[in-house]
Amino acid sequence: MKARKTAILKSFAREWGVWRQTEVTDKMRSDFPHLMHCKHIWANQRYEVQAFVCETPIGGVWQIGAIRHGDIERISWEDLQRIVHDLFGPEVVAVEVYPAIEHEWKSAANLRVLWILPSTWSLPFGLHLASAWGKPA
Repeated sequence: MKARKTAILKSFAREWGVWRQTEVTDKMRSDFPHLMHCKHIWANQRYEVQAFVCETPIGGVWQIGAIRHGDIERISWEDLQRIVHDLFGPEVVAVEVYPAIEHEWKSAANLRVLWILPSTWSLPFGLHLASAWGKPA
């Protein structure tokens, strides 16, 4: 039965589909406390993305959590990039952080967390710089 369910989910999720926004209601916040400060939820045929605004010294940073429907496959780097570009625009920079082991967060879900940086702030390092890949600046 589980194999059949997984096969159905995989066949449904082959297509990317259109992003649809879901209003975060008080009932959702009551039923799922982690949504208490959630601003937006988007979903397409493959993914659900929950978005939160974090106020930081560099400005408003979006923290997003992306999960594959049915948690059937790991989320690829290419799909994460497409999610960011589809929902926030192709010009934004997003980062994924892997904390020290004492701060590591455990989840049973295959959740990926990214931070979308404000357009007014750029990373002092990155693939877009001449010094990437160890090249002298």
